[in-house]
Amino acid sequence: MDASRSRLEHLFERWFNNEATPAESEELQQLIEQPETDRQLPPLLKKAWEEMQSAAVYTAAEKDALASRILRKAAPRHTTRQRYYWAAAAVACLIAGGAIWASLQRSAAPGPATAAVIDTTMDVSPGKQGALLTLAGGQTIVLDSLGNGLIANQGGTQVVLNNGQLLYDADAAESVSYNTIRTPRGRKFMLVLPDETKVWLNAASSIRYPTAFTGNERSVQITGEAYFEVAKNKARPFSVNVNDQVRIVVLGTHFNIKAYDNEASANTTLLEGAVMIASGGKEQRIKPGQQARVSNGAIHVMNDVDMQQVTAWKDGYFNFNGASLQDVMRQLERWYDIDVHYQGNIPHLTFDGELPVTLQLSQVLKILHKVEVKYRIEEGKRLIILP
Repeated sequence: MDASRSRLEHLFERWFNNEATPAESEELQQLIEQPETDRQLPPLLKKAWEEMQSAAVYTAAEKDALASRILRKAAPRHTTRQRYYWAAAAVACLIAGGAIWASLQRSAAPGPATAAVIDTTMDVSPGKQGALLTLAGGQTIVLDSLGNGLIANQGGTQVVLNNGQLLYDADAAESVSYNTIRTPRGRKFMLVLPDETKVWLNAASSIRYPTAFTGNERSVQITGEAYFEVAKNKARPFSVNVNDQVRIVVLGTHFNIKAYDNEASANTTLLEGAVMIASGGKEQRIKPGQQARVSNGAIHVMNDVDMQQVTAWKDGYFNFNGASLQDVMRQLERWYDIDVHYQGNIPHLTFDGELPVTLQLSQVLKILHKVEVKYRIEEGKRLIILP
């Protein structure tokens, strides 16, 4: 283990447990203010969060007291202590219910933020597994609360729900029809297509697909965001049509597509295998670790993409590494089914870190408030971001 990393972990543990001497606290501050520690802090916070989950439960008063102690101890006296203060804020937020390393790109020293008090009796719960299945005949089935078993039989293809996943058995298919699965805001879902390709749908997304793959190609259509693990079949290439603007062709591979209407581009990120992106008469092949961004018919390839950030939603986390305030808010809108509005100028904030998607909205907002995001709540699900 790198000596500086080991020292950071040791000092962080002593500081968090209120055992650090003044000299150790000062040394920890100096380490945190070094750019090379940026990647070392999030794992420490995440580890501390996981350990707290299995430890004795704190009362609300104990949480607030500990969080206040940490923030008082780290209160900035001048701008050079800014990074140290945000590390302290992250720990205080961890106590409140999540782990996040937030680096706000501002020249002024952080100060107290003002926010409306959240009435937790009106709190918004996190999203969950669920979706709407529309069969070929137009019948729509809510999958959120159904038990295991046969859902439908379409032309000899059996549609089965098993532990929250939708499976298709097309061995005896007599005809081909098309189904659509749609995840509203606040829902995500996983299904296995007739060829055994696995698909995860993020919130506010959809996929249209045949109940059996026939012919020389396997083709589906999506909107929103989806992660694919495509079953290999060299004789039948797999293609994904995105918003009728982008076409992705693969043989067998793992990739993520993010193509929401309110995002600047449609992004295809490759984790394994090879894919061909086609849009506006242009084609581009990408390799694992690359991301193709399509905007206005142009295809731009990004290298050395953070795969953990791309697939965090599938693994149960928000990953805000390098995210702007607007990026963060779009994710919260989809998962908590809220509407975000901005009053005046949008704050220029940049975040780094992770949060579990199981947090209540009030917990997430409390964390953001600790790192100087100002807001108020209106009518339960209307979030106003203040300048």
